[in-house]
Amino acid sequence: MDAAAPPVPPRLTPGLPVIGVTPSLDAAGRLRAGAEYWYLNRNYTRALAQAGAAPLLLCPDTPIDVCLAQCQGLVLSGGGDLPQSFAGAANSSWQSQVPGEAESLERIAWERDLLQAFAEQGRAVLGVCFGMQLMNLHFGGTLQLDLARRQTAGLDHGGGGSSVPHALRIAPSSRFFGGWAPPARVSSSHRQAVAEVAPGFSVSAWAEDGVIEAIERGTLIGVEWHPESDASGSFVYSRWLAQTLKPR
Repeated sequence: MDAAAPPVPPRLTPGLPVIGVTPSLDAAGRLRAGAEYWYLNRNYTRALAQAGAAPLLLCPDTPIDVCLAQCQGLVLSGGGDLPQSFAGAANSSWQSQVPGEAESLERIAWERDLLQAFAEQGRAVLGVCFGMQLMNLHFGGTLQLDLARRQTAGLDHGGGGSSVPHALRIAPSSRFFGGWAPPARVSSSHRQAVAEVAPGFSVSAWAEDGVIEAIERGTLIGVEWHPESDASGSFVYSRWLAQTLKPR
């Protein structure tokens, strides 16, 4: 009998940009008792693929220099709750004060290092929901710890697995969103929001109740809603990818 033919190696797509995506960490064994799991809504990778990228899932077990060598850009995905500021979060006491489930300290520390490494090289980073909040905190901003505790009533922005549609107001001065007419509604799912914007960043969009929904600083873009889950995804991921590939 003839020997089986060797497997054909996968074809590579020349020029297809590789974009790293960070997943959430289930360190508490919610998905399966006694085990840690990385997990990610597939909408992120689908949106990137539809925009013309090759998404690559990253994790702290891969050295950051390898992530940099493999990825032209970075998407920080959604996740759990964060402290009001990193300056005031020297211990883990903040975890009992957040409205939902606090994000893993391991993930927070790793993504801060990853974000810093990409930012130092001038590479494009897109922070989505938790990713935008982490970006703002990392560079010196603060958060509203719990939108439900606002003194002035506002919209329900969802969170805890619940998504709520709302309108966007785009800043005319935004370099990233300028000239874009957003859909009538975008999809938010967050219990926390940006309070003080990090130095050097500007606000790009607001919800109807004034909650900050987007920030930007050069190649760093943050969106509080989930464009991969609504009609804004085609624009946001395509324009961000074009920025990622723009010669510097």
